Amino acid sequence: MVRGKIHRSAINQGFTALPMLILRSFPFLLFLVLSVAWIGPVFLPFDLGTRASAQAIELERVFPIVEQNGEVMDLAWLGGLNAAQFQAADLDDDGLEDLLLYDRAGQVFVAVRRLAGNKFEPAPELLEHFPTVSDWMAVRDYNLDGVPDLFTFAPDVTGIQVLRGRRQPDGLLAFDLVDFGDPDPALYFEFENQRLSIFVSAIDYPSIVDADADGDLDILTFNVLGGYLDFFKNVGVERGLGADTLVYELQDRCWGGFFENGLSTSLDLSSGPGECFQEGLRGGGVSRHSGSTVLNLDYNGDGLMDVMLGDISYSQLTLGINEGSQDQAWIGSQDAEWQTGGVVAQIPSFPAAFHLDVDDDGDNDILGAPTNALNAGDVEVAWWYENTGSDASPNFEFKTSQFLIDQAIDVGTMANVTTFDYDGDGRLDLVVGNNDEYTGTNFFDSRLRLFRNVTVDEDLRFELIDEDYLGLSEFFNGTWAFAPSFGDLDGDGDQDAVIGVRNGKFMFLENTAGPGATAVFARPVFEWFGMDANQRSKPFIVDLDRDGLNDIIAGGADGRIRFFKNTGTATEPAFVASDREAPNILQLGKINTNAPGVSSGHPTPHVIQSPNKTLLITGNRSGTLEAYEFAPGTPLDEEFTLLTKAISDLQFGSFSDPTLGDFDGDGLLEAVVGNERGGLEFFVSNLTSEGLVSARAPDLQAFDFNVSPNPSKGPVVISGWPTGSVSDLEIFDVSGKRIYQRSGIRALPQVRWNGEGAAPGVYFVRLSGPDGTATRRIVRQ
Repeated sequence: MVRGKIHRSAINQGFTALPMLILRSFPFLLFLVLSVAWIGPVFLPFDLGTRASAQAIELERVFPIVEQNGEVMDLAWLGGLNAAQFQAADLDDDGLEDLLLYDRAGQVFVAVRRLAGNKFEPAPELLEHFPTVSDWMAVRDYNLDGVPDLFTFAPDVTGIQVLRGRRQPDGLLAFDLVDFGDPDPALYFEFENQRLSIFVSAIDYPSIVDADADGDLDILTFNVLGGYLDFFKNVGVERGLGADTLVYELQDRCWGGFFENGLSTSLDLSSGPGECFQEGLRGGGVSRHSGSTVLNLDYNGDGLMDVMLGDISYSQLTLGINEGSQDQAWIGSQDAEWQTGGVVAQIPSFPAAFHLDVDDDGDNDILGAPTNALNAGDVEVAWWYENTGSDASPNFEFKTSQFLIDQAIDVGTMANVTTFDYDGDGRLDLVVGNNDEYTGTNFFDSRLRLFRNVTVDEDLRFELIDEDYLGLSEFFNGTWAFAPSFGDLDGDGDQDAVIGVRNGKFMFLENTAGPGATAVFARPVFEWFGMDANQRSKPFIVDLDRDGLNDIIAGGADGRIRFFKNTGTATEPAFVASDREAPNILQLGKINTNAPGVSSGHPTPHVIQSPNKTLLITGNRSGTLEAYEFAPGTPLDEEFTLLTKAISDLQFGSFSDPTLGDFDGDGLLEAVVGNERGGLEFFVSNLTSEGLVSARAPDLQAFDFNVSPNPSKGPVVISGWPTGSVSDLEIFDVSGKRIYQRSGIRALPQVRWNGEGAAPGVYFVRLSGPDGTATRRIVRQ
């Protein structure tokens, strides 16, 4: 079975609830270990009697092949990018500089390993020892020990903190916060016999560079009033101090002599070296909004540091050319809307530029990206200008505005994912909605994408076959933020669609195809039954009260999961509109996914039922996965048992959205999780305890048996188990729904199943008895 690169993590889950991780907590992508043993919207073909949180489970992160237009997407499961800061660093000590990204959308690190031939692959395992940081980061080697260090935002003083890098025995990077002897572990400067912290706002991005070519790192950043660029000189070399010490003086309060007025992308330039535009206002009196990014680089190879700026109000970068000297910088000319080869970098909104060797050819290129995580471009988010010359004589040529992302699943902002066997072939496909996608003329291009499951012989594989499934883009000017769910609401054997939208209402689309056929949907019914789950509703269809009718539960922006009871019949669903009117429940299980001090939680529920338990897994705004359980008959307005607020301490950034299903038909449970950045991540579980979901490893089979013929168009004979070892036989479809059951067969040598209730597709035969359980996969043609 080929699954791409595999990274294993085995964890035992206890009963203790882990603390909620809020939006800026532990932002790195590790290994998903679900504290559950269930999958699918109905029943699983396994005994789920024991508590999920008590079971030992093993999780493997996998990267199934995904194709688009016949081409393999090398970075399909990268997880999306919206507002990434790009840095180069050798993350695994193999001598090659990998890519380290930090995305403000979710405050999360993303690692990309460099391969031969300028190829890349997602490498979240390289972030195993990374720290929690917020808002911005830059990779530098300040102490010249050959190990990358981190400069990042210091929230306590609105400044800069430094984390010294060190190699772990496995070659990966870990970091320690550096205290330079000041009141806070931040960078300070000397001014009039005082030591003051170097100001950098949370939304700005400073330049940390050897600006004066003396061998140590200086800092250039806009001052607290904005407009003028402060130059903090590192005087360690001048004072004969070692590289481990960072000592700064405010050398120039108007570096380059220019003023950024915020009224346009054009800089106000001074008349010559040593002059400052509007000299009389240098000490104060100038009020301008915060929101600037700074990159210093030798753009033209003349040995002087030029400057490239981004402003929060504009989509273009501004290039200022240094026409002064090494001792006196002076920006004497500019390109107010920087372009090369006629291609202007249009980066909505709040662009930043990064200088690094993207293609590993020995010279530094330019990457432009948005740094605003909200209401910004989310498709063309990585503008690569290749340096086709050298660092001594640069020549930048535009290559792409979708570096990395053109090889990844990225649907813009918010990936709302669910499973659905759209073509009735017995394999679960993926349907992915999004909140919005910036197209250049409209911020709210919302639609569904359909990824067909084309797995062969358990080799996980998908292909993007429809970028506007159900044609919902027709409606995004009136409503958007589509969050799909599928289930049979009219009792005709096929799955209908209920789609959550931004205003909290639901769209209903009836599937008229019938069981086992490719889905055909009627036109949508808007604001179906008037139900409202608060903004950005995320529905899930399930018979939660087990009365034989599928109900709807839905997460909303306010952190609550609402229960809408189906009061109709098997063929005619009906619902009460008000979430405060019986039999509906405003706050299912008393669940509230809001983080402390935050008024919105955005739960994204997924329910799995067994005969003895119901498990509810939900994502949230904080980017974790929460798990709850309750027994059949439990009043749905009573508090459910909390298993964990953060399954395995996993952090997806923000706005996590899980779905679960068996995609390869081998009895394994896979999980797909969407996030705010519009991307997806894929996991498969290996559960090793008795009674857990486990048809994966042969050594977990208690005994052997046969199913013949297989595949089959007609009846099959199940036989060959050890005498007396089997008492019960069950057959399940890929969603976990039990379609056949027979007990009391211990004395029988075989059982014949005629295939009743089974459309063409993949099914599982499970035998159980005193010696344990065994499962076999069968195919109905």
